[in-house]
Amino acid sequence: MTKARTYPRRGLHGAVVHDIGVRILRGDLEPGDPIPTEDELGSDLGADVAVSRTVVREAVKVLAAKRLVESRPKIGTRVRPRREWNLLDPDVLAWTVEAGPDDHFLEQALEVRGLIEPHVVRLAAERATDEQIAQLEQADRDLEQAGESLEAFMEPDLRFHTLLFETTHNELLEQMASILTSMLRAIFAYSGRPGAFGRSARRHGAIVKAIRKHDPDAAEAALLKLIGDTRATVEWARKQGPG
Repeated sequence: MTKARTYPRRGLHGAVVHDIGVRILRGDLEPGDPIPTEDELGSDLGADVAVSRTVVREAVKVLAAKRLVESRPKIGTRVRPRREWNLLDPDVLAWTVEAGPDDHFLEQALEVRGLIEPHVVRLAAERATDEQIAQLEQADRDLEQAGESLEAFMEPDLRFHTLLFETTHNELLEQMASILTSMLRAIFAYSGRPGAFGRSARRHGAIVKAIRKHDPDAAEAALLKLIGDTRATVEWARKQGPG
């Protein structure tokens, strides 16, 4: 099963990359701002942590590869304009989730999902093997057993959607699974609507039934209903406000 390959947080180097990345996505560091100094990073990571110039330099290389920062002579290392960020990078998506996605990001995530996943589920209905259908059915059973627990529901839900991409037998689409699941993690933050998980489990069940029948039209229709429910849940959560 395809898994998202995010940058390891272990060790001082990984911690520095993570700390700066989250600060940028959270807006604590805005475009044009310099990155924190070694002393500032050490203070944030712990009173007894000493961050060397070498560690910061290596962290900058990682962040620059994700187009979050750039280094220039006499100006130093500063945050790039948002339009230049690699927003589809698995780490950047993960940091977006951790920072707390805003309404604009959520709307874009729902839009991207609506453009891609209906086509994916059609291919799944045409190409899924018996073994892959059995795996989807198992994920669906796990969703049903999760009840209204976010913690229990999230893993089988992400597994289900990753499997959908794998059933296409298209390597490029399979690589996009990590992008979608990162977006779904962000959407889960807005999943507190009463009864939302039970309804979602039933929608997933309808998708599996259509795939087992190798019926692309029915699979797409079921998927669109699921996406519609998700949008309604997000809009409901927005109206409730924080807390």
